[in-house]
Amino acid sequence: MDLTEALSLARELLREHGLDGWTVGLDRAKARAAACHFRDRRITLSSHLTALHEQDEVRDSILHEIAHALVGARHGHDEVWRAAALAIGSSGTRCVEGGPAVSGNWWGTCRAGHRTTRHRRPERVMTCAKCSPTFDLRHVIAWTYRGEEVPMHPNYVAELESLTGDRTALVGRRLRVGQRVRVKAPGAFEGSVGTIVKRGRTRFHVRSTAGVLTVPFALVEPTT
Repeated sequence: MDLTEALSLARELLREHGLDGWTVGLDRAKARAAACHFRDRRITLSSHLTALHEQDEVRDSILHEIAHALVGARHGHDEVWRAAALAIGSSGTRCVEGGPAVSGNWWGTCRAGHRTTRHRRPERVMTCAKCSPTFDLRHVIAWTYRGEEVPMHPNYVAELESLTGDRTALVGRRLRVGQRVRVKAPGAFEGSVGTIVKRGRTRFHVRSTAGVLTVPFALVEPTT
């Protein structure tokens, strides 16, 4: 759908459903069609996917986000949200089904030849869901960047080593908040010593004399 027409449609639907003061815009997302930003009172459409989708698909995505705006952030995709979505003419599904998608630059292939893509460099080891519905190291997905073999993220390397028997790779994953650590990441902060103040999904937040550093699990080590 034409992007200008999509934005006009979104503004029209916002007015129709009483969302005065809300605005619309475009974003660069490639994995989801639209988003509802509650704090900013704004709905954005993926410029990539909107250009690929037909008008009915775009309309459904907009109504999906309008339903979020109407019921509030705390409802997520629960039954309250779904009821509101259906009431205003949305399909009530969590995402656009069967529409065109934007392929990622990271290409993954399992031993059986099944393929998948990602837009960001993988930080966790994945196995092929088509070969096995549960995590199974016999079906590990191997990654390339646009078909070229390149270094994987340190967290990925460490996790793969730990899963295949290298116990030293588990050190970073055992560290705790409050523990003193040394940064091993190459660069300006290599060798910095600090205290873990937060553990994220793939990185530690380390408070040092240089401030709070975010460091992949695999690139910190205990000081003692």
